[in-house]
Amino acid sequence: MPSAELRAKDSCPHCGRPVGLSRWTLLPSRDNKRILTCKACGGHFDLSNACKMASMLGGMVGMAVAVAFPFGWIIRAGHGSKLFLILGAIVVACGFCVASMTLASLALSLEARP
Repeated sequence: MPSAELRAKDSCPHCGRPVGLSRWTLLPSRDNKRILTCKACGGHFDLSNACKMASMLGGMVGMAVAVAFPFGWIIRAGHGSKLFLILGAIVVACGFCVASMTLASLALSLEARP
């Protein structure tokens, strides 16, 4: 097993090989008992608490930026019509997801679970 300094961020805490982590897993989750499984060895793991907090913080910042700029521009361009309100909400949701996954991938670390 490789030493801790040489491991990639997405390596399994059990076997050291890549776990096959999807980007969707980096989004904030309300499931505190979530257990993910390594595709290489079958070991159980989850994101560290620091990674989960970074994901939530990134999502909130991304949502704030999306509401402050593109949402207002879209609403003004569409003169407040329902279609443009829906489009603005989609842009805000995308801003949340992109910022959340980006910050979580920067702070990525995995913890072994029993």
